[in-house]
Amino acid sequence: MPRDHYLWLVLPVFLIIIAEMLIFAGQMKAAMIVHAFNVVLLISISLYNENKIFAILMLLPLFRLLNAAMPVFFNLTLYSYPLVYAPMFLPIYLIMKEGILSRSEAGITFKGFLFYLPLAICLGFALGWGEYNVLHPGMLLPVLDLKSIMILCMTMIFFVGVVEEFVFRSALQTVLESRLGPIAGLLATSLIFGIMHSGYRMPQEIAYVFFAGLVFGLLFWLTRSLPIISLAHGFTNISLFLVAPFDQSMMVYCIGVPGLIFVLCAAMCKRKPDSCGVNDGSDGGSESVSQGGKA
Repeated sequence: MPRDHYLWLVLPVFLIIIAEMLIFAGQMKAAMIVHAFNVVLLISISLYNENKIFAILMLLPLFRLLNAAMPVFFNLTLYSYPLVYAPMFLPIYLIMKEGILSRSEAGITFKGFLFYLPLAICLGFALGWGEYNVLHPGMLLPVLDLKSIMILCMTMIFFVGVVEEFVFRSALQTVLESRLGPIAGLLATSLIFGIMHSGYRMPQEIAYVFFAGLVFGLLFWLTRSLPIISLAHGFTNISLFLVAPFDQSMMVYCIGVPGLIFVLCAAMCKRKPDSCGVNDGSDGGSESVSQGGKA
């Protein structure tokens, strides 16, 4: 990227941070004005610059605007999640359709899925338990029955997990790694991920989500799999809003059992690596960087 183009990269990121800090300060109206201006700015830049990073950055203020603008139809917070997250599937579809990201860059693969599944569950429950000790939320479910539990699990995995992990890991981390390098790209993505949780208005939550973003980013490095990191993110929220508020003593088993299964599977695959079909992330990562550099 030419040097003068870095200004056009820094400015939208700076505006995202300013808007989120306004949300942190309780100035929602001002924050939405900044986010709206940023969307217009990114659209304008994209008209004259075909670099894919500007289309990716547009997802962040767009997501926040959709979140704030969505009317409240349900008293139960859980049912509002699909309304907030479902519209984001349209820009995600367009990004994939227009070839802004390849399937490999986005991690749309199930290679190694069964191998990494226990690790995703283990990390998800662990991160959710940690976040519970920061936020101490109540359960999102008014009644604890099978139907409500299934709705919560499906919502957190297929709406929250898929959308947020596509935006932050598949898209943002991929393009920032190609521009800034792997470590700087991971750190920058995780920082933005933390700041985008400013709505809780808790510095410790922003710091914890930054840490969680690092874990999700490293998991994406390892697997290059959107399904795996979406599950990890989904189980984080299941842990946060269901299991930990219900009974924290269950967390030891929710973390320990899949963790032990993963260790055993890894030990078996070390002896017979050809039988595991594990994606070590090297192919996806190298393709991501090389393709990203062409944009």
